[in-house]
Parts: sequence; C-alpha cells; structure tokens
Amino acid sequence: MHQPQRALVVSALPGSASASVAITLPDGSRRTFGHPVSVLEVAQAIAPSLARNTVAGKIDGRLADACDVIAHDAALQIITPQDEEGLEIIRHSCAHLIGHAVKQLYPSAKMVIGPVIENGFYYDIAYERPFTPEDLSAIEARMKELIAQDYDIIKQTTPRAEVIEIFNARAEDYKLRLIDDMPDEQATGS
Repeated sequence: MHQPQRALVVSALPGSASASVAITLPDGSRRTFGHPVSVLEVAQAIAPSLARNTVAGKIDGRLADACDVIAHDAALQIITPQDEEGLEIIRHSCAHLIGHAVKQLYPSAKMVIGPVIENGFYYDIAYERPFTPEDLSAIEARMKELIAQDYDIIKQTTPRAEVIEIFNARAEDYKLRLIDDMPDEQATGS
C-alpha cells in the first residue's frame, strides 16, 4: 500500500516545542518521541509492516486518522484492517471510491447516501434511468483504474458553509438535505 508523504505542521505552545511525547500501547509498553508524532509515525517506529497496514488509530480511546498528530502523552491503539473499526473505515473509503467512479462516468448522477453496513456498504444514487449490468461493469472498471492510480486519500475538514457552497455548485440536492439534518459540527466533509 502506498504511504503518502505528508508535511506535518504542529502549533506548539511557547516553551513546549522541545517536550517529548510518551505513547502507551495496548500491551502496556511505552514509546517516547522527542516531538509530536502522527499515528502512522508511531506505527512505523514499531514496524514498517504495521505502518503499511495502518488505517487509523485510537488516541486515548478516540478514533483518529493515521495522519493525525499526537502532541501530548497518550494511549494509542493502531487500527488495521483486522480491527472492526479498520474494516469500517475501508468500507467507508470504498463508498467514496464508488461515488467518484459514478460521478466521473455519469456526471449528472446525484449522490444520495453511501453508508457502511454490517457486510459491506452501498450507495444510493439518483440517475435518469436504472443502471444496467454494462453500467455496473463500467463503474467497477473505473474503480479499479482509480485504485491503480494509488493516489493519496487525505481527510479534508471543510467549514459547513463551504460544504454547502460546494454541493450547491454541484447541484447535489440530496447531499444538501443530509447536511440540513446534521448538527453544525458534523457537516465538514466534501
């Protein structure tokens, strides 16, 4: 799996720039770093194979992206595809992937909702006609092409007003309805 190169920028309080960060792992062992560190960097310090399989982390019990930076002493659990949360994250990413493939092949399609379910995921899509088996084959082929590009998947947090502006520009009425139903702090993805 391709590991993205990231520049990490961390704002530190005056006088705390040289503070070390102690990470406690689930087995009780501790790793100390001389600087703030990402979940992925901790995984890399443990083993390159763990880093390749890292999907996310739990920092003090809170789910976090692999690129999220830990700037304080914390308990960390590395999340991989073998963990329930890891599988859910992969399924969520696959729902985004199918959405990208559909929009590239059928730009007038309206994306409704693509939730993770117990045994996978699905995406409700509004289109001028039902998708045919040939359409589904084309979508699957486009998904494989996108996967082969090995591009980085990067979480982007966007202010609610900007998300609304983006979906208005895309005429994604269903997405706008979903945003209307969300608490303000949750409508931050695009």
